[in-house]
Amino acid sequence: MNEYAVVRVVRLRVPERPVMGGEGLTRQPRVGDVGTIVHILKADTAYIVECSNDEGQALWVADFDASELEVVEDPP
Repeated sequence: MNEYAVVRVVRLRVPERPVMGGEGLTRQPRVGDVGTIVHILKADTAYIVECSNDEGQALWVADFDASELEVVEDPP
């Protein structure tokens, strides 16, 4: 998985985790959420993903293990 790849959350090994997001919008990630990898913590292992609403406001930014994600679209 590459930086800026669009990914889907396919499982949550940690159901509740530290998250950041827009004021009054922040929530926990859910299976099925789609987001973008914004930083690679450790190649093929750990990523920071951001999920935004239709207005572009962050619902959550959180760390994920690679096994929790599947690639929807990988940039060239």
